[in-house]
Amino acid sequence: MTLSRKQREIAERHALFLEIAHEILSVEGFHVLSMERIAELAEYSKGTVYQHFSCKEEILVQLCNQSMHTLCSFFERAASFDGTPRDRITALFYAHQLWSSIGSNQTEMLQHLAMHGVRDKATEASLLAHDQLEQRIFSCALGIIEEAIKTGDLPNRKKPSASEIMFACWSLGTGGQLLMTSDIRLSELGITDPSSSLLSMLTHTLDGLDWQPLHKDAHFKKLITKLNTDVFAEEFEQVKLQSIKDNQN
Repeated sequence: MTLSRKQREIAERHALFLEIAHEILSVEGFHVLSMERIAELAEYSKGTVYQHFSCKEEILVQLCNQSMHTLCSFFERAASFDGTPRDRITALFYAHQLWSSIGSNQTEMLQHLAMHGVRDKATEASLLAHDQLEQRIFSCALGIIEEAIKTGDLPNRKKPSASEIMFACWSLGTGGQLLMTSDIRLSELGITDPSSSLLSMLTHTLDGLDWQPLHKDAHFKKLITKLNTDVFAEEFEQVKLQSIKDNQN
């Protein structure tokens, strides 16, 4: 469907307001985000901002939905590439790390949704979209774990359920990402490469569950190379360039 000139202008303005809001959240925090601040930086009236969003909580949910839509695409790519269920669950975990590295404070931004009153003020449409995106993300992980159980790669001998395994892996990834964006000096605790440490703990966890095939360094390195050069080649290059830029600063 072709948009009219006015519709394009409205869509562009909407995107501008979201971009400015994301910058405020990343640099100054949710407590500073306001309709007045967005209007000031965008050089529009506050009333114009209110034509697009009912409140700042609605803006937060829409930003989170944008971010989760990207994460969904990462997960669906990881879940569909040619590899064993164990390869693909590792790829999902790695995709989560890439997503967190590319975006600015994406994991932290999603945590704001848990704050008291945020969901109460957002629109039903945005909350429904959020819940649907969340379900897509969970389904990717659950599908792989259930496949591993069905094929026997993950022996079901008094093991945690597929949902419990997914929850543990999700907690490991999200918790690690939040710590990496905190003020904690991980290097002083002996953690020089947090991302690699998290991947290492994932492999130990999967080995502990007897998820076949068990970890082998050569295969793991080959898998990560494939993810970096094929499945997530563009995103990996973004992370590399950002890392170089950060080191120069």
